[in-house]
This record gives sequence, C-alpha cells and structure tokens, in this order.
Amino acid sequence: MAFRLFSTTSAAEPRGKARKLYEMSQAQMRQSQRRLLTVPDGHVATHQFPPIGAPNGRRYLVVHGWASRTDYMQSLVTGLRQTGAEVVGLDLPGHGGSSGRALTVPMAIDAIDAAWRQFGRFDAMIGHSFGGFVAAMAAAGPEDWVRRRTPERLVLIAAPVAAKHIFDGYAGMMGFTGRVHRALENEVRAIAGKPVEFFSADGMLRTLPDLAVLVLHAEDDKEVSASAARRYATAGPQVRLEWINGLGHRRIVNSPAAIEKIVGFLSADIARKL
Repeated sequence: MAFRLFSTTSAAEPRGKARKLYEMSQAQMRQSQRRLLTVPDGHVATHQFPPIGAPNGRRYLVVHGWASRTDYMQSLVTGLRQTGAEVVGLDLPGHGGSSGRALTVPMAIDAIDAAWRQFGRFDAMIGHSFGGFVAAMAAAGPEDWVRRRTPERLVLIAAPVAAKHIFDGYAGMMGFTGRVHRALENEVRAIAGKPVEFFSADGMLRTLPDLAVLVLHAEDDKEVSASAARRYATAGPQVRLEWINGLGHRRIVNSPAAIEKIVGFLSADIARKL
C-alpha cells in the first residue's frame, strides 16, 4: 500500500498555478506533432517540435519531472529549437497526455526506450528532476538490466541521484515505522528486480567516461538536496557541475540562465564534431 501510494500520480488536468502555465504554453504546443507510443503499461505521448530557423540535424529528447508535463517546459524547448534542433518532449506515464495514474523507474525507462525506437537516436537527453534521474539510468544502466539508450550528451537539471534517498525521505515524511520502511523497500525489489540501493545514477555514470554530462542545480533547492548534484560530480571528469542559485527546484528548468548553459554545452558538441 505504501508503494502504491508513492507511485500514484496526480490528476492529469492542470490546476492552480499550473493551469496558467499550461494555458500560456498552448501556442507552442500546437507547433508540435503529437504521437502516442505503446509501452507495456499503456501508451505515452510524445510531442515532436520542428527546429526554429535553419536545421542543424540534431535531435534532443526532453523529459519532465514528477507532477509535470512537456507543456510546462516550453521556454526550455523553444531555446533548444532556436539552435536549429528538432526537440521531442516525452510525457511520462501517468502525466500529460500519457495513460495511467502511476509511475515507477522501470515504467519511465520503458517510455524513454519507446521514444528512441520511434524517433531514432537522440544526440542529447535533457531531464528535469525525476526525468533527469531516469534519463541517467536509461543512458548508463547495466546492460544486463536495461537496453542502454546513450546519447552523446546528457543534461540533468535538479535531478535526484539515488532512489534510496528518495524512499528514505518519503518514509520519514509519512512517519513510517521501520517495519513499513523495510516492506516498502522489499516491494521495490519485487517490482523492479533490484534492491533500492541499485538505483544510484552516479555509480552508473562512472561506467561511461566518454558520456559528457552537465548537471545544473540550485543550492537553495528544497525538493532535491544540492548534495545530489555534488554526488553526480564525483562520477568522473566527464561530469560538469554548474550552480544556478536562487531558483529553487522548479523555476530553474525554464530560466534563461539554465537555457544559456544548456545551449552552450550542446553547441560545444557540435563545434567539436565540425
């Protein structure tokens, strides 16, 4: 019951402040082509945005966080499109235009895999919060556990680093006894086939020293501790950590400062190839 409560997503219909952001995004969303892709638990919605200006032949996958959707990331999406890239926004299961009311790490990785099968290889994946966490595992997870979907570059914005931290925080917030906490972690093993300690994205990234990673985080983030970003930075010299303070957990994703750093990071990859 504890795990089911944890993995249940909120209603897809935007409410409160999210409603205004949703309405403001619809002009940009209408510029995309929507496709529903089949996954084991139903279908996920993808939104394919054409480049703005001269195409550069690049294709980027953008993955939102928990309780979000592609609609809420339109400043970031537009900034990427203005480089000449095609951008695909992925609505994770239980979010946006996708089916269901539940989300787990394996379900999210299945959704990323479906996007790669539909659109082909992505030059970069950009993930915010939970979306960054699962993008890192999809890119670098052990090949006996996941079919790796490794881009040339990976951007993690305000992303948690380990499932153990997430579940410990959840158990503490809910006031679970030790018995319930242990049962919760046992359920993770039963569903995912691995103990909760296995889901540590920094350790997985250590196995891919050639994958360039940009980590963006705010030290004032109250939802995902800045210690997660510092731990990502220990994965190797291929990981670059940049602080964008003062924007917390959610405002950072569409901030001009974040977009500028991401575009610069991805443009450096293009320049290197030329």
